[in-house]
Amino acid sequence: MKYSRLVFTLLFTLLFTLLFTLLTTACSSVPLSTMMHFSGAKPDDFFLVDPLGITVKVTINSEATFDPVASVTLSAIVEDEMGQRTFTFPLEQTSVDKLPAESGYFFSRPAMDIFILKLSGQAIKNLAMINHERKSANKKSVGLSAGVSFSKDVNRVDENTVLSIALKLTEKDDFIVLIDNWLVQDAH
Repeated sequence: MKYSRLVFTLLFTLLFTLLFTLLTTACSSVPLSTMMHFSGAKPDDFFLVDPLGITVKVTINSEATFDPVASVTLSAIVEDEMGQRTFTFPLEQTSVDKLPAESGYFFSRPAMDIFILKLSGQAIKNLAMINHERKSANKKSVGLSAGVSFSKDVNRVDENTVLSIALKLTEKDDFIVLIDNWLVQDAH
């Protein structure tokens, strides 16, 4: 039962740490449908997902200079009687699509870049190691974190930059919007 709570905590910590971080630093739009989607999750759901099917979609204004691989971070810290270990989950960019700007009477949108990211080979190995460790009899404390950094050395954003992040847990699922049109101006 203790491990079920641990896995449940892992799943929600991973998905909502990013949301909480962004909510505390700026006004963002987290769809109610996203919260409802994860409210019915079971503790082992995260470890039953095929890591090859996990996809992250990042949408940002085309005028911004943004490196999603360097800017989007996922990691876990495992602490037990052996000490504390940090596992990172690097992402790989699989594609980038460019949407042209749209303008009309009721709606306007700047040109947008849509980056598709997947877990790297190292991320999949690290996830497998954590999954193996969680099944061991050792008492563990595991914390997951996710974030987006806007380093001035890597990214160039302005007061009009808008960021959206969506997650897909399997290839067949639709994307689940985690952050919808967050105004990035307060990120620096």
